Amino acid sequence: MRHGSLFSGIGGFDLASEWMGWENVFHYEWNEFGQKVLKYYWPKAITYNDITKTDFSIHRGSIDIIIGGFPCQPYSSAGKRLGKEDERHLWPEMLRTIREIQPTWVVATLDPSEIPRATAEALDRP
Repeated sequence: MRHGSLFSGIGGFDLASEWMGWENVFHYEWNEFGQKVLKYYWPKAITYNDITKTDFSIHRGSIDIIIGGFPCQPYSSAGKRLGKEDERHLWPEMLRTIREIQPTWVVATLDPSEIPRATAEALDRP
């Protein structure tokens, strides 16, 4: 299996994928420390640092599974709940990435309160 990870942090999903025997093809992480950890443990994987400016279509048809958890702060009850006005509202970018790559499988970690909204956006519903 060929794996791509989004919002990778320090590589928890990448490590689990490696343990499964999967190939880590790429990861996206904006945090510099996280990038250093990812590059150290997976030097052959491509590292992306800005999901809003990355064209992932080069991976179309070559990735079996994408795993990621986009930031929940824009909708979290612990935050300001700015929603789409929050610069961390990156679900649309994750959805764009999925559409560009067209993997067989997607595993997305979501706050349960985000499921209806994310589903509606994925299905192009208001």
